[in-house]
Amino acid sequence: MVLPRVALFAFAFALGVLGAPSVASAQPPASPNDQIAREHFIRGRDAFSQGDFATAAREFDQAYQLSRRPQLLYNLGTAYERLHNWNEANVALRRYLDQVPAAPDRAEVEARLRIIEVELQNQAAALAAQQQAQSTRTRVVVVERPVIVQAEPARPWRVAAFVGAGLTAVAGGATIAIGLLADRRYNDLARGCGQTTRGCDPDDIDDMSLRASLVNAGLVATSVFAAATITAFVLDLTRPRRAPAAQPSTTPSLSFAPAQGGGMLLLGGSL
Repeated sequence: MVLPRVALFAFAFALGVLGAPSVASAQPPASPNDQIAREHFIRGRDAFSQGDFATAAREFDQAYQLSRRPQLLYNLGTAYERLHNWNEANVALRRYLDQVPAAPDRAEVEARLRIIEVELQNQAAALAAQQQAQSTRTRVVVVERPVIVQAEPARPWRVAAFVGAGLTAVAGGATIAIGLLADRRYNDLARGCGQTTRGCDPDDIDDMSLRASLVNAGLVATSVFAAATITAFVLDLTRPRRAPAAQPSTTPSLSFAPAQGGGMLLLGGSL
């Protein structure tokens, strides 16, 4: 906001009042407070001319507190205007008009006060909008709300089938390994002692018989485990199942509930 002319009248008037020497012997001498007030006024005037409005307002206020010259209220209100401190500017300028009813610049000051009132209304509206925005923010509320999950009942035949399949694989693998070793040993004996008239040693013949027995036992065990595995799978598929039991779940669920002044996010489950 571009302000009207700087308070030249008030500056000049206040300086004259605070700094004018005594011209008649009947006038009382200037008090020490007047001298100190004049020093504060001069410092405020210099700060105002340099754009340091905060220092100018402080010095004008101190000068007014010491001298009670109403013209200093004009200077004080002008400094507050430059600082956009509308409340203090409004108070200072109204006090100036109250204490100087015949002020020659009354029309100008009243026009400035009308502008200040508009700024105060805008300031109040902005503050209200900010408070309204803060009150309408979404609030997050954690609510313990169990979620029912259907728990699958135990299936022992399926477990037995998986165990049987594992044993079948182990037995089958061991049988194949023993059979391959037995076949290699048999071929070695056939190419060696089997081509002689004396034949193979009894120990070699017993070793081959043992290997053959192990292979046969492995085939039987593998067949038994395979049959048990197939039976368990068939029983698991054909036996009637019990209804699953309901259990509360700890898995959270998220939902939104509108509320006055905004809304709430409801987080269900256990955290």
